[in-house]
Amino acid sequence: MYIAKSEQNIAKSDIFCYNRSILLKDGAIMTETFSHYKDQTIIFNHIQCHNPSSNHFPLHTHDICEIIFLKEGDVTGMIEGKSYKLYQNDLILFRPHAVHGIRIDSNAVYERYNILFDEKVVANGAYQKISPHLDVIRCQKNNRIKELFQKLDFYYTHFEGEDFKKLVTGLVEELVFNITITTPEHPHNPPHQSNRLMTKAIEYIDKNYTNCLSVEEICSELFISKRHLQHLFMEHLQITPKKYINSKRLLKAQNLLRQGEKACDIYLDCGFRDYGTFYRNYVQKFGHSPSVEYKSEIKREINS
Repeated sequence: MYIAKSEQNIAKSDIFCYNRSILLKDGAIMTETFSHYKDQTIIFNHIQCHNPSSNHFPLHTHDICEIIFLKEGDVTGMIEGKSYKLYQNDLILFRPHAVHGIRIDSNAVYERYNILFDEKVVANGAYQKISPHLDVIRCQKNNRIKELFQKLDFYYTHFEGEDFKKLVTGLVEELVFNITITTPEHPHNPPHQSNRLMTKAIEYIDKNYTNCLSVEEICSELFISKRHLQHLFMEHLQITPKKYINSKRLLKAQNLLRQGEKACDIYLDCGFRDYGTFYRNYVQKFGHSPSVEYKSEIKREINS
């Protein structure tokens, strides 16, 4: 599972746009990139993948918000044990720190717009108004949202550099505002629950991971064996229950450290029993010590 990592030597202005075909991974997937943009708060691209495979889009998590707008493809959106079959002009929202990804259901062409943005910086006020229960919007009849993505392509062909940056930032903010006022065709938009036990396990972990939570305690709560729990997590999230709990704790710690808290003051509140264990796990996950987190810039990339 990919966890967004930090790097110390990122350029202050990392902006680039291009239009070309690229060969990804092992050569099994050919990707046409129509447009691509990146700065410290927004990453955007519009790509079309031929012969896609789920191996190229693993479940992952990061510390900012992600939006995918599907143009075509036979895919399913996965969010922490929930799955949504996606159709043309569907928009799916992945929130910070949630384990998520795209499952490829066939080798049909997969084309989508993908936007990652720091919701604490871009459209913060509007983002806070989005219902926490809203994951997918069916935009087949929502021309406002469809036109915003079309504008990204149009502006890409006519502007560059700082001008394009201003336009992208404005469009992302406008998109978030539109999401806050959009009522899906199916208001409750229920996902396909991959497994009720899996959902209960995740809910229990989310409520208790900052305590000294153990796998045994989860099994006792759900009346299942450790082997059964392990199988559920590997099937639906491709990660063990212990690693999932650990990731939740480390992401919480990372967030607190970025707010200026000291590692020695927060490790207990994040569910770790001793500082040594916390320190080793932190370095293993993020590649640097907790003490430098506040000074580090963040490396982010698109994985969906």
